[in-house]
Amino acid sequence: MSLTAGNLFISSYNNQDTDTSTNFGITLAVPVTRAKGLRFVSATIPHLMMPFGTNDRTWTFKVNTVDYTMTFPIDRRWTNIADFVTYCNLASTGLFATATPSACPVTISYDANTNKLTLTSTTPGFVITMPSWNWNNTAGTSLAYNSNYRLGWTKANPVSGTTTLSADGYPNIFLRTNNIYITTNISTDSNNDANVGNIIGKIPVNIEWGGLIVYDNFNAEFQPAFAPNFKDIRFLLLDEDYQPLVNPANAYFNIVLSVVY
Repeated sequence: MSLTAGNLFISSYNNQDTDTSTNFGITLAVPVTRAKGLRFVSATIPHLMMPFGTNDRTWTFKVNTVDYTMTFPIDRRWTNIADFVTYCNLASTGLFATATPSACPVTISYDANTNKLTLTSTTPGFVITMPSWNWNNTAGTSLAYNSNYRLGWTKANPVSGTTTLSADGYPNIFLRTNNIYITTNISTDSNNDANVGNIIGKIPVNIEWGGLIVYDNFNAEFQPAFAPNFKDIRFLLLDEDYQPLVNPANAYFNIVLSVVY
């Protein structure tokens, strides 16, 4: 017996004990055999993603001659920019107070008129130097300065200021990603700017935190299946930097795949 129905309705609710809602495998009750093509039809996913991930949680800059490194939590969000500023500036438990190698001698402020963040040294005359931003999408590294970029410091060359240093760009401390990529073991598509393989679909994040992303893929054509016969399907969701996306375990991802025979 083989599966001959046109659509596969799959949910991470049915995943294995060691899986998550965004990285999971499913074993079909009956296999798909002699499939001619595969199409991503629709998907739903709760938007409960925290703003920082493993690849952009490290913020690094220099105050006078000392390099300071701060690490954002990956399980926390802020409802507004004021909450974020307060979190950074808290005296004993804030981001700057718990920096490495010691408490970072700065405070941060936000200007609503310019939508920019400014660092101010707690010692007048100290020079604040922000390193140049460069692309490196290796998860967990500080070489990329991705957090620096997300907070608005986007220059390709180091920038510095005496006592104060304002960002040249705008902060992004709420939205984890603009798009979600769906990868599977049954697709070989790599039509993306990083040439990442096995991508079967791309979902725009078009709803605020706490809502449900509902996406219907009206325009996609059938694409070749990785193999005409399969029973085990593996899904991994990626963010716009092609890093694994983390959502709460009970924030179930649902997808509909169409098979042509």
